[in-house]
Amino acid sequence: MEPLRIGFFLDGYTLRKVNEYYRVHHRFHSRLDFRGLKSWVQMQALRYFQNGVERDLELESHYYHPFTNPHIQKHEGAIRFEHELESAGYRVHFNRVAPDERGVSPNMSLMEDALLFAIYRKLDGVVLFSTQGQFAPLPDRLRMMGVPTLLLGWELEYPRAKTMVHWKTDSCLRETCAHYVAMEKVVDKNPNANKGPRGFFFQCEHPFSRGRPAKWHGGT
Repeated sequence: MEPLRIGFFLDGYTLRKVNEYYRVHHRFHSRLDFRGLKSWVQMQALRYFQNGVERDLELESHYYHPFTNPHIQKHEGAIRFEHELESAGYRVHFNRVAPDERGVSPNMSLMEDALLFAIYRKLDGVVLFSTQGQFAPLPDRLRMMGVPTLLLGWELEYPRAKTMVHWKTDSCLRETCAHYVAMEKVVDKNPNANKGPRGFFFQCEHPFSRGRPAKWHGGT
């Protein structure tokens, strides 16, 4: 029997916001571990896409960076981050569009590539890590090709200045997916723990960095 072919597409714009929350505002003071995340995605892909038939799994993992190629300006921190992703088994795709006035924007190549992968790699399912409404057309287009989407979304709340920030998955994106996982509930399922679920987070090595959001990605 042919293996179950799954594409994992990680929106770096969302990851940056998520990691900033867990490093700065959450008690874990940690960031997502890319290897642990990929292993967890493999288990979920088998859970949601096997349809009662046991099959081997082939997972392709792709990270869509919200920034343009750092090699042009020789940004060492971003280049190290790229190597970290590659060593964890992700293919890195840099943004072809210049960042907005805030210095960051979603990498829309994710949507185009996911559709191409579904066609040419004959994917059996897609796992999308994102909260962004810009990607809302993607699950519908995949569905018309017979490819269901599992969305890993987030709903976060934290103080900033004198207001509360509410960051949540766009409803249009969420409603078009075959399956949805509220990731904030997954990583926070043990409210008495001081650390995140084993294999999902790792502790920040530099306590002095807790008050500083990342400049480049969502990790360091």
